[in-house]
Amino acid sequence: MRRISIGVTTGALVLGVSLAAMTSAVMAQSVTLTLGSWRTEDLAVWQDQVLPAFEATHPDINVEFAPINTNEYNAAIQSQIEGGTGPDLITCRPFDVNNEWIGRGYFSELDGLAGMANFTDTAKAAWTFEGHTYCVPVAAVLAGFYYNVDIFNELGLTPPTTTAEFIAVLQAIQDSGKYTPLAMGSADSWQLAYNGLYSVGPAYWKGEEGRLGLIDGTKKLTDPEFVEAFKAFAAWRPFLPPGQEALAYPDMTQLFTLGRAAILPDGSWNIKQVTSTGLNVGVFGPPAVEAGGQRYLQEMPDMAIGINAASPNQEAARTFLDWVAGPEFQQIYVNTAPGFFAMSNQAVTYDNALAQNFADLKTGASLTPRLALDRLSAGTPPLDDEIWRLLQLMMTTDTTAEQATQELQAGLESWYGPQKGN
Repeated sequence: MRRISIGVTTGALVLGVSLAAMTSAVMAQSVTLTLGSWRTEDLAVWQDQVLPAFEATHPDINVEFAPINTNEYNAAIQSQIEGGTGPDLITCRPFDVNNEWIGRGYFSELDGLAGMANFTDTAKAAWTFEGHTYCVPVAAVLAGFYYNVDIFNELGLTPPTTTAEFIAVLQAIQDSGKYTPLAMGSADSWQLAYNGLYSVGPAYWKGEEGRLGLIDGTKKLTDPEFVEAFKAFAAWRPFLPPGQEALAYPDMTQLFTLGRAAILPDGSWNIKQVTSTGLNVGVFGPPAVEAGGQRYLQEMPDMAIGINAASPNQEAARTFLDWVAGPEFQQIYVNTAPGFFAMSNQAVTYDNALAQNFADLKTGASLTPRLALDRLSAGTPPLDDEIWRLLQLMMTTDTTAEQATQELQAGLESWYGPQKGN
């Protein structure tokens, strides 16, 4: 039988072994992180913009964006983490939901992360629990008033700066007989709070002074400043469109974008939809109670990112979050998702003109988040949900501000320790 021999030079053998070893070492050093999020609409933002920018300077760390449907996100994340299959990085809800997750041990502490120096205590508050911070703030949303610039010019109106001016503008629009003053309806109760009461109310309860007063029990919802805030919101009712009881959130936007209503109380998250028809749109902030008074602006912490405490890739995850805390990420994200605003103290510019106008409202304003999402909605009945319900009654029945605040206070006292016995 003929023998067949295959010759391999020593050099080729060594080279082959070396290449294999190098490839093995690179593979061993490379880490892949998964990022769970409820922002399915941001898939292209992350895949095409954010992650390529990070990976360009961190080639040894790959990040996979793995969004879950918004309505399923909370339950899915809890199920995954409890089952040991949770993502390395978790997009964090603000305040009570996230505090529950922190209490369950889902997150690693981030107190020593260098990038945290870019955020104030107020910016971190929605993700701080018992003195420790667990998530890097990503973005906040603002709330104010979109207005049709052409209608204002036609009627000789200017954006109001006080409550009295605001009502006078609404009355002037009503008197023109041509336009609905406010594109707002009561079918979706959540936006009565988020786009209504929580915008104008802080000027009465003095923003953080009132919000924190409810939390520590030194203030009650039946105190005059809260009752007056509810009355200020109830004063909008005569300026709502006919049939507003059945008008839902998408209908409000359409009423405004079709040019049939002059003002749309809404959040910055709706910038794309509000400008979709090419309407000449401006934005003004919630008015002060009186001339020269302090202005307040609702800045709601919307999302942050934390590290799954069970992730085996803690170091790589911290490297990623340190980058997220910096200006490069903030600049990319706010300009690929207009209507979301950086929460860091680093300078950021906004390419979208209306987003920049919204951001400019922060200058000179006292910033405050939504009233009832921090600790006050962690029990039953949750204050935030109750405010939705009672505002809807105020705008559709003869329920008064006094009756609404009395019922809200009774509900809060029934379960929330600092308010019991007040």
